[in-house]
Amino acid sequence: MKTLIAILICSQIGFANDPNKTSVSKPNPFNEEFKRMHLTRVFDTLFTKSDYYVEIDLSKQIGYLHSRFDSVKTFKVSTGTKKVKDGVETNTGIFVIQHKAKKWYSTQFDSTLMLHWMGFNYGIGFHALLGKSYYKYLGNKTSSHGCVRISREDGKELFDKLAYGSPVIVHNGQSAIKISFADKNSDIYKTYNSETLLSEVNRRMKHLYNGNYFDFVHEKILIDQSNVSHQGIPIGDVNKVPLRQKINPESYYIEVALSELKGDFIPVNHFSADRVFLTHNNR
Repeated sequence: MKTLIAILICSQIGFANDPNKTSVSKPNPFNEEFKRMHLTRVFDTLFTKSDYYVEIDLSKQIGYLHSRFDSVKTFKVSTGTKKVKDGVETNTGIFVIQHKAKKWYSTQFDSTLMLHWMGFNYGIGFHALLGKSYYKYLGNKTSSHGCVRISREDGKELFDKLAYGSPVIVHNGQSAIKISFADKNSDIYKTYNSETLLSEVNRRMKHLYNGNYFDFVHEKILIDQSNVSHQGIPIGDVNKVPLRQKINPESYYIEVALSELKGDFIPVNHFSADRVFLTHNNR
């Protein structure tokens, strides 16, 4: 298949001086795809081989259970607040499930019984509580000492589906990183240790902010319990990401940006003036 850039350039040049060309042309799906890529803000992406991951939007007090098999499940949460005694706001970041227990007692808060405990950020995790008096806060306001409170029904479902190492991304609507499911049968992914992973994420974020993401970021990175600690991974600020990322046609192959397009590799001089702007003398 021709690459997107080749199609765009050839379609424009081939009819530039055609007197028979009408002003109405058929829509080109590649033009539309290129336009969307050009105008849509780019996010960095980390990959998981888990079957599920959880997204928590603190600004909405809503959670999303993402599945590689099913549609996204939405559930209500109530996260941490400083308004309660010894309370803290739930940290933003990318974490993974580090600990699971169907029943867990909080030694810090009067041995409170937590049901379907799933810890991901030191003493912070998902859990339900006995009774339903706290249900009125779910999806409405922050009320916990730092954990992500969920209903007993949602707690059981998440406990059954989330495994050790399943990602948890906590944000307030400003994350510059997203999570995506990796192809379990592919070996194209890179796995770093925890220290190198943090360094690499910071490097990628710098290029994302500078608009050079496609020139300097080419690897798909896996995250799991082996390289994401309780500390988590920073998620950046999407407001610092420019609306447009630079693409250099002489050094960048379009199939890196649009993986669904399997184009041929193009030599560096493919779009040189001698090749593109042919004259009558050298045709």
